[in-house]
Formats: sequence, C-alpha cells, structure tokens
Amino acid sequence: MLKRLPFDEALRSTVGVPERSKLLDSSPRSRVWRVRLADRSQVIVKQITDGGDPGADADTRFAREVAGLRLAGRAVGPAVAPAVLATDPPSRVMVLEYVDDLGRTDDHALLHGDPCPGNDLRTSDGVRFVDFERASLGNGLVELAYFRIGFPTCWCAMSVAAAPLAEVETIYRATWRGLTDRDVPGDLADACAGWLIQGDALVERAHRGTVDQFARVPTEDFRWGHVSARERLVHRLGVVAAMTRDHDHLHAVGRLSSALAVRLLAYWPKLRPLPAHDTRPWY
Repeated sequence: MLKRLPFDEALRSTVGVPERSKLLDSSPRSRVWRVRLADRSQVIVKQITDGGDPGADADTRFAREVAGLRLAGRAVGPAVAPAVLATDPPSRVMVLEYVDDLGRTDDHALLHGDPCPGNDLRTSDGVRFVDFERASLGNGLVELAYFRIGFPTCWCAMSVAAAPLAEVETIYRATWRGLTDRDVPGDLADACAGWLIQGDALVERAHRGTVDQFARVPTEDFRWGHVSARERLVHRLGVVAAMTRDHDHLHAVGRLSSALAVRLLAYWPKLRPLPAHDTRPWY
C-alpha cells in the first residue's frame, strides 16, 4: 500500500517516514489513508481527486478544505478537527493530525458542511472530524438541522430516533452557550425548511448544480446510496410538517409539507421510511 501512498520527499522531511498505511473508505472525490510513521505516531493522509470528472475543480476543493481546517485550529475550545501538519498542493495532498482547538465567531460557527457517518474518526480522546472541503462560517442551526433532516449530504441517509436526536441537540446548544454565553441564534424549524427547499441535496455533490433535481422527482426516482430521492423528500416533508405545524410564521409551510407528504405516499405507496441506522461497516 505504501507504493500508492502520495507521500513525497518533502512530506517525509516535514512529517516523518511512513511505515504502514491503510486505505480508508471515502467518496470518489478523495482518497484517504491512515498512516503509521516510523516513530509509531499516526497521521491521516488525504488526497483530493476529480472523482472521475476531469472538469471538477479539485484544486479549489483542496484549497477550501485546507483553509477550513486551518481556521478550525485557531480558537479555544474542545478539539473537533485535526490540524494540518503539511500539504503538497500540486498533488492536492494534506497530512493531518489531531489538535485541541476549534474556530468560532460571536454569531457564527465554523460549520463542517458534511458531518455524516464516515467523516468522523473515533479516537481515545473523543471524536475528530475530517473532510472539511464544504466548511464555511454560518449559523450553527443549519448544521444542527442536518440531523433532523436525515444527513442530507450523505449517501447513507437515515432517520435519527427521538432520544439520540434530543441528546445531540441538547449537547450542541449547551456547548454553544458555554463558548459564547448566549443561545444558538435563529430558528431550528426555519433551518430544517431550508434543507427541504435545497433540492440539490437530493443527489451526491458531484452532480449538484447540474439540473433542477426537484423537477426530476415527479417523473423519475433516482437512488443515492440505499434510499431514493423520493424517500429523502418524503422524510424531509414530514420533519418540516411536524416542526412548523404550530409555528408563528411557518405554519403555511407546515400545512403544505404535510399535504405533499400525504399525496406523495398515496401516489407512490411503496416508498420506504429512511432506515433508523447505518448498516455499513465502519472502517
């Protein structure tokens, strides 16, 4: 496996000599290895690729992810991202290790952008996130709504049960309050409605922005991972309907979402609910 590892002499002189590597599961737009160095320490090596699409702007995605990771290493807080130890821009390779810092601002957070199963690494010190190519500053509720909507940017979409969902939201809000001395600004129901309206999240990232994905749904059902676009849409409609039924400003959105979900299930009765958990083996 070391023969395929993109680890040139400059990286060796900066980080160390790789002794053993293991290729990890990743999207078609990247290759990721867990690498043990000669000094027995471990690092993550990630190479951004074009995913089989020569027109994909892999250089921009590489620069965006490196910038996001470096922002995450600036401010005080519990570690949630690995530090960038070294990069090789011509090969779009980054070498990562774990740190104890997370960037934030007074009103916005550094959002991961794709916090789905597979982008988290379980360590003895807790969870560390990787794949920051979609990172940006924004309202934390956008990312918190991600769990209710069912991991909309991931092929392994799933429905999070009430108990773990409540735990996630309680921890997120408490952490935010502890870091900023204020509640998370904004409206969670509004953030969930935003994910519903964002039709591009019905397909994998490489195909977003190419066509109107919502316009495809009435005439064809297309799969991404183990669920279909229509199944994703019905789940999101149900979430928004439940959250906005008695909402001061979004009750009309709630009624529309509920009516659409009922009509779609009547028209396509074989649609399945999202699975309650990911059955894919962890790497």
